[in-house]
Amino acid sequence: MDLSATQPQPARNQGDSTFSKKKKKKISDANDHISSTSFHDAATLLAKNIRIVGTEISRSIAFEVLIQQKSEMTIQERVLKLYPTLCEVEGLTEDECYRAL
Repeated sequence: MDLSATQPQPARNQGDSTFSKKKKKKISDANDHISSTSFHDAATLLAKNIRIVGTEISRSIAFEVLIQQKSEMTIQERVLKLYPTLCEVEGLTEDECYRAL
């Protein structure tokens, strides 16, 4: 079969091809918009959650510091009460009373 005389046929639905490209572009643009919006929303939510966690950690640390300070004050108060009592023990030097604390 000799195909040399056959001329190429124009693509069918060539008009539809342009429409199809425009439609695909619109869909692609919409997907990009949805994706960027979703990404922005996710980033915003993540930032909000990070701030909340940071605040909770700060509160927790502040509470722990307060507990530590109260514990140190309690220890200091007890030392101040104990030292004179130790000094009343017969035979203990002042140096030994201090080391006993």
